[in-house]
Amino acid sequence: MLASASIDGTTLLWNLRTGSKIHTMVQVGGETVRVCRFSPDSTLLATAGDNGQVCLWDLIRRNLVRYFQKHEGAVQSVCFSPDTSWLVTTCTFGVMKLFATSDIIDSCFTDNQAITALASIDDAHDLGVVSCDFSTCQKITGNEPFTKVYQLVTCGNDHYVKLWEITVIQSKCETSTVKISLCRIMEKHSSALTCVCFNANGLFIASSGLDKTAVIWETDTGKVMAITTGHNRYVACCAFSRDGNLLATGSNDKSVIVWDLKGNLCFDSELARRFTPALFLDNHEESVEYEQTVMKNAETSVNDVQLIQRLEEHGGVINSVAFYGNHLIASGSGDKLIRVWSIETEEEANAEIITKFQEKSYSPLDGHKYSINHVEFSPCGRMLASCSLDGTVIIWDTENGSQAKSSFVNSGSGIRVCRWSPDGTKIATAGDDERTTLWDVNNMEELCIFSGHADAINAIAFTHDSCYLITACNEGTWRLFQISDNKNCEALIICGEAHDLGVQGCDFCPTSNFITNGRSENIITNKNSYLLATGGNDSLVKLWQITIDKVNVISSGSSGSSSGDVRYKERRSFAGHGGNVTCVRFPPIQSEILGSVATDRTARIWNVYSGTCLYVLEEHESLVTACAFSQDTSLFITGALDKTVLIWKIPQQLISQNILINNLKNNRKRVADWKIDDTLRWLDEIGLSILIKKANTISLTGRHLLSLSENELTNRLDIEQDEETAEAFKTQLYWLKREDNNSSEIPIDDSEISHEFLCPITHEIMKEPVQCSDGFTYEKAAINEWFLCGKYTSPMTNKPLRDTSFTPNVILRNAIYTFLHGNRPTDDN
Repeated sequence: MLASASIDGTTLLWNLRTGSKIHTMVQVGGETVRVCRFSPDSTLLATAGDNGQVCLWDLIRRNLVRYFQKHEGAVQSVCFSPDTSWLVTTCTFGVMKLFATSDIIDSCFTDNQAITALASIDDAHDLGVVSCDFSTCQKITGNEPFTKVYQLVTCGNDHYVKLWEITVIQSKCETSTVKISLCRIMEKHSSALTCVCFNANGLFIASSGLDKTAVIWETDTGKVMAITTGHNRYVACCAFSRDGNLLATGSNDKSVIVWDLKGNLCFDSELARRFTPALFLDNHEESVEYEQTVMKNAETSVNDVQLIQRLEEHGGVINSVAFYGNHLIASGSGDKLIRVWSIETEEEANAEIITKFQEKSYSPLDGHKYSINHVEFSPCGRMLASCSLDGTVIIWDTENGSQAKSSFVNSGSGIRVCRWSPDGTKIATAGDDERTTLWDVNNMEELCIFSGHADAINAIAFTHDSCYLITACNEGTWRLFQISDNKNCEALIICGEAHDLGVQGCDFCPTSNFITNGRSENIITNKNSYLLATGGNDSLVKLWQITIDKVNVISSGSSGSSSGDVRYKERRSFAGHGGNVTCVRFPPIQSEILGSVATDRTARIWNVYSGTCLYVLEEHESLVTACAFSQDTSLFITGALDKTVLIWKIPQQLISQNILINNLKNNRKRVADWKIDDTLRWLDEIGLSILIKKANTISLTGRHLLSLSENELTNRLDIEQDEETAEAFKTQLYWLKREDNNSSEIPIDDSEISHEFLCPITHEIMKEPVQCSDGFTYEKAAINEWFLCGKYTSPMTNKPLRDTSFTPNVILRNAIYTFLHGNRPTDDN
C-alpha cells in the first residue's frame, strides 16, 4: 500500500499493484494534512497537520481510532518505534512528544483529549522540528527491570541533525518510565533542513535541506560519509531503498534523483530482480496460457453477500436456526418438526468450490407436541437441544436422530429458549413462567432456578467462559447471574431499561478481546470483561460491556444493578432496522461482525468496531425470526415466517478480518516483547512443536531466549540428552538472534540467490515463508499486507483463495537461513 496526504484535508490509501484507490480518510475538521506515517506492523496510520491535531487510523477496519491535539504548532512529522509501541510527534514550535500507542488504542471510548505524553522535549530544535525517524535498531538490556533503548533522529530549521536516545524502563509492578537524551548534534548543512531518515539497518542517516544537498551520516560516529549535489533547487525529501544500495532525493526543481551508494550500477542495470510467475511453475511451456488466465481472473472480484441456497421443506414458520461447525444446520418450525442438513463442499474441474446441502436421513425429528421455539447444537456437535411451546426440552443424537437424553420437563409453561454452556456441561432453559432453569447435562439434575423477571423470557446467553448467564425478557430488562456457584441464584446485574417494549434476542461475544483492535494484552488478570449484544422491540441493536472483579464477586457474593465489583455500560446502539429485532448473533470464533434479523423482513450484518451496517439482506417475504453463523463465518443462515431457511455466503473480506488482525499484530514484533504464546507459536513455526508443552510449563518468553545461554535453555527444556532436537533448537535460536539483531549487513550476490528464496509479491528474500491455499509460498508480512489491501485472491493466479490461512514453509525457511547466516558456531555464547 501507499499513503498520500494533501492540503485538501484527506489522506488516500493506494493499492500499488493495481494503482487503484483503496480508501479515503478525512482529517477531523478537514484541516491540512502535512504528514502520514505507517506503523511498522502495517495496522495503523498516523496523520497530522496544521492545527496540531494527530489522527490515528485502523488500517484493517479503515476507521479513525482516536484524534488528539497536544501541539500548539503545526505537526510536520510523526513516526512509530520499530515495535509500534511508541509514537513520536513534533511541531513547528520545536516541541517533541512521545506517546504510548497502547494508550491511544485502548482508550478509544474515552475523551479524545485525555491522552497524555509520557515524555516531552520543549526545545528539540530552534524554529521548529520538520522531520523525525526511528532507527530499526533496538537495544535490550537487563531482564528485571527490563530496559529498551531506541534511536531517534530529528532535523529542523536550525540547520542541525540531532540523534536522540529514548530509554524505556519496564518493571512488573510499575508503569513504564521514559527518558529522552540528546546523543549528538550533527552540523554540515548551511540552511534549514527538510527531511531526515535512517537506512534499513540503522547504520546510516540521510538528511536533505534548502542548501540543495543531501548528506549521508554514519550513525555511530556522526561522520559525514557523502554529500550529494545535483538538484537546482532545495531538496525536499530523501529516502533509502530497503537494501540500502540506493538513495532517492526529491526537489523543488521537479526532479527525483536516484543515487547509487555502492557504485555498482550503470544505466543498463536492473534495479529489481528479474521475476516472472512462470519461474514458480513446474511446466514453463504453459506460461503464456497461465498469464492469460491470471488476467482473466483479475477481471472478477466478489465482495458481496450471496444467497446460495433456499431450503423450503418446512410446513410452518421458522422460529429458530442453528449451525454446528461448518457441517450441520438445524431448524425448528411451527410445524412441530426439526430438520437437519449436512453441508458438503466439492471442487469442480474449473477449481470452483461448490457447496451442497443434503437433509439427513433421520430428518425431520418429530418429538414435540407443539411449535418448536429454539434449537441449538452442543459444543461437541454430537447432540442437538430443542425446546417447544409444549414445555419440554429434548436432546437429540445428531448421528442417528434418536433421543440422547430424557426430556427436560419445565413447570408446564411454554419454553421459548434453550442454550448450551460453551463447556458443554449445562443447559439453560427459559420461557413463559418468567424463570430460567439451569440443568446438569450429565445427570439431568436441576442445578438452580433464576427468577426476578416480570414477563416472559425470550432470550438467554452464556459468557464464553461458561461462568455467567444473561436472561432477557419482554419487560425490556436483562439480568446477569453467576452459574459457577449454584447456591447463589441472585442477579449480579439488573439492567432495568435495556430496550423499550422488550428484549427479543441476546448473545455474548465469543472472545474477551473486543474493545481494542486485537493488539492489547489483558494486564489485569483478576477482572473479566464481556461484550453483550441485545436486540429489542425498539428496532435497536445494542452493545454492552460487562466488567466483573472475579475475586471480590466470589468472596462477597455481591448483587444488585451495578456494584463496585460488577459494572456494565452501554457501548453502542445500532440503528437501521425498521421493525422489532428478533435475534442477534456473533460468529462462533470472532468478534468483528454481528448479525441481526427483524420484523422488517431484513437481516443485517454490522461492523462491531465502527457500528456501521455492512450489508442488508432482503430476500425473505415475511418477518425474519432467526439467524446464525457457521464456525468459519463463511456462511450465514436466516429463518422467517415465510417458512424458508436462506443460506448466504459471506465475502472473504469479512471472514478474513479477524485472522488478519491476529496475523498483523505479530508482524515485526521484537523477540524481547514475545509473551509465552509468541514463543510457543515460534516453536511451532520452526518445526519444534515437540517442545511446546515444556516451554509452556516453564513459561518461556522472548526475554529468556535472548538473555539465557544455550545450555541453560536446553537444560530448562529438558533436551540435553536429545542431541538432534537440542542441535535443531540451538541452530534456530542462533538464526533468531541474528535476525532480531538486524544491525549487521549481510552481503548478498544477486546471482547466487535461488528464485525459490524470493517472495512473489516483494521480489525480495523471504524471512518468514508461508504457504497459502493457492499452493504458492510468500513472505508472511507481504501476504498479510496483500489481504490488508482488500485483495482475497491469489497474487499468482488472481483466483479467489479458498481461505486466507497459511502454514509455515519450514523446509524453505531453513534453506534460506542457512544461505543467509550459515551454520551455528559451536561455542556457547
